[in-house]
Amino acid sequence: MQQWRLTRTRQGRMPEALWRAAVSAAQRYGVSHVARALGVGHAGLKARTSAAPPPGRQAGAAARPDGFVEVSAAQLLAPVPAANLVIEYVAREGGRLTLTVPASCQGFDVLALVAALRGP
Repeated sequence: MQQWRLTRTRQGRMPEALWRAAVSAAQRYGVSHVARALGVGHAGLKARTSAAPPPGRQAGAAARPDGFVEVSAAQLLAPVPAANLVIEYVAREGGRLTLTVPASCQGFDVLALVAALRGP
């Protein structure tokens, strides 16, 4: 951004590539912080950010409802392996929880654990 401002020869609109980068940063860090850091208009950045697809999704991609947990039937119905069972839960906000369940735990209820992690 700063290099563009220093090297441009005339007044004009900011290039779309820079707007896309600013929108991506705003989706991650917030419109106010990014607008202030880059010296762009808050209202313009907010409008572009609101119109952009959510981060991590491409336009037209199938959207998953919030709280979606993907578990295959093979994982749920397979016999408990002789080794430890490792479950990794990744929250929407990016937090991770890794649980190691010893093979000695018989009848471990994976569905109950997923329901507890998702919350109400």
